[in-house]
Amino acid sequence: MKNKINSIKDLCEFIWYLEDKYNLLDFEIDGVKPWLAYRIEIYYIIGKKCNVFESSLKRRLSFLEKLKSMFFVLFRAIRFNPLFKLRKVDNLVFSHPRSKKYNGEFIDIYTHFLIDEIKKNEQSYIEMELYHEAKHIRPSNNDKRYLDYLSVMKNLKRLFNSNNLSQTDIDFIGNVEDEIVSKIDVFVDLSSLFKRCVVDFKVSFSIYKKILIKTNPSRIYVVVAYGRPEIIKAANELGIELIELQHGTFSKYHLGYSYPKKIRLDYFPDKFYVWNNFWKELINFPITSENIIVYPSQYMMLELKKYKDVIKVRNQMLIIGQAGITEKIIILINKNLNYFKEFKVILKLHPHEYNIKKSKEILNLEKVLDFTIVKDVDLYSLFAQSEFQAGVFSTALYEGLEFKCKTILFNISGIEYMERFIELNEVKIIN
Repeated sequence: MKNKINSIKDLCEFIWYLEDKYNLLDFEIDGVKPWLAYRIEIYYIIGKKCNVFESSLKRRLSFLEKLKSMFFVLFRAIRFNPLFKLRKVDNLVFSHPRSKKYNGEFIDIYTHFLIDEIKKNEQSYIEMELYHEAKHIRPSNNDKRYLDYLSVMKNLKRLFNSNNLSQTDIDFIGNVEDEIVSKIDVFVDLSSLFKRCVVDFKVSFSIYKKILIKTNPSRIYVVVAYGRPEIIKAANELGIELIELQHGTFSKYHLGYSYPKKIRLDYFPDKFYVWNNFWKELINFPITSENIIVYPSQYMMLELKKYKDVIKVRNQMLIIGQAGITEKIIILINKNLNYFKEFKVILKLHPHEYNIKKSKEILNLEKVLDFTIVKDVDLYSLFAQSEFQAGVFSTALYEGLEFKCKTILFNISGIEYMERFIELNEVKIIN
């Protein structure tokens, strides 16, 4: 009988089972460990095939829009090649591509204040910025380089890839694919995925290593290091300290950080900066405790101070959408209409969902509830105004606690992330 994966917990336990049985964290092709490097991507692929995750509500781009995006990425890749005009610096900062408006300018909230500290300490730096939705909206300057070139080179290399797997690798991967089918009745084309991953890794690693050699920094700061394993390998080879900055929630079910066996991993940072002791003690990282350092979110502290005198609106509820599960949240609200009728409900969409079309479920909520959808708004202003907050496992729910919001959680896939949150806080759960 096939096993049924119904939750993130089931999904993680199945992945851990595969890793343990086949030693997948050490499986190597041509010097690259594809499962270890792209573990999160594999997690989402299997999760979507098992309907643990839904496809995002993000609007599909037209052919013309895709062509336009490709043109601008290609233009920037040539015009702003990150390998040009590099210099030796004390710090290299790989920022988060998404931006928020702060004091009239767009910033990366995770690295903006760190860079301010670097400048105050009279140290040199270069910021490396990926595009977000094919755009760069933060202001450019002499201390910033764009990484569009990286995407272009990976796509070009894929077109001409002749990287063939050995028969031993084909047999091994086939066994893992068969195991997945036999256990959960879904097929995952690991052979094609691994071939593409090896190409991507080698291209990225080569470019990152050239950047590191030319800049020769004492330390590297990265947001979302599990999405850039190639930087970690390049830093390791050159003996440069690499530090990851916390950017969101994690738990034992977040496969970017959680490994059942505490082993030293090839693609994990040397140090990890967390916002407070709660996060430091939440899970067992594959690095020693002294390398997990509390570094508070300066952006959050400034926002709390800014809104400290705002009076809350009685029964206003802020619901936090999340890409891939907002549809499930909307369905669950529709199933509990009597409960939500007493609230003024505001649904804040995830940035990936700003262009969605209204479904019949959303239209129904607008008809029977005091229900509003908001997009690009000041989230902290809404937290300050709202008596209640609701969601599944968004980082924003932890921020809402700082604004004294009463918390409601929707019992859908992903709530496993919140086990410790539920233990420590008074929470109502909607089934």
